Amino acid sequence: MSGLQITTPPTQEPVSLQEVKEYLRVEDSTDERIIRPFIETARRICEEHTGRSLMTQTHSFFVDAYDELADPLWEGFRTGPYLNYYKNHIVLPTSPVASVTSVSTFNDDDTETTMAASRYYVDNVREPARIVLRKGETFPTALRVANAIKVLYVAGYSTAFSVPEPIRMGMLQHIAYLYEHRGDMYEASAPMPPMVKKLYAPYVIHKGIGSSSFLAVG
Repeated sequence: MSGLQITTPPTQEPVSLQEVKEYLRVEDSTDERIIRPFIETARRICEEHTGRSLMTQTHSFFVDAYDELADPLWEGFRTGPYLNYYKNHIVLPTSPVASVTSVSTFNDDDTETTMAASRYYVDNVREPARIVLRKGETFPTALRVANAIKVLYVAGYSTAFSVPEPIRMGMLQHIAYLYEHRGDMYEASAPMPPMVKKLYAPYVIHKGIGSSSFLAVG
């Protein structure tokens, strides 16, 4: 399995409070306190739906180690991890990846060792991005089972206007939906509006066997 933590959250949003107020045709500051949380909520939902980090943020990504290639969660449907049969890369769970700060491993006594950057490179051509070992390099085999490898990396678009415009438009529409249905528990808990999904659709990162976030070592 794997785990993802946000080490440094984004300091800005893809759409500003002023942009949202103009879109909602709100002219005074009365509802600003209500609108602000909707902006962050819409971004987080978009990030979860698309697999993208919308604004620059730092992640710590932990990957478990596996001693064998058998998938214990295989039951006819792929409900568990896709193992990396080639044992030479780690797929990062969010895009776009701006940089990889470090890759480190943990052995059974929890000693952390940072891998030399010369041993791997970042493949940003594909999405999701991946860390690929250079020819002749391998991951250590004497690693602890849980959280065996940690990748510290930076992901997200550098400015709000670097975010694809359809995503920004989708966020504005989603915020308008949340604002319109504020206080209505049934409507607020409903799935995002179909038009928002359609705007996000081209930017959804699909993960499959060829894009596993899981690493088999041993």
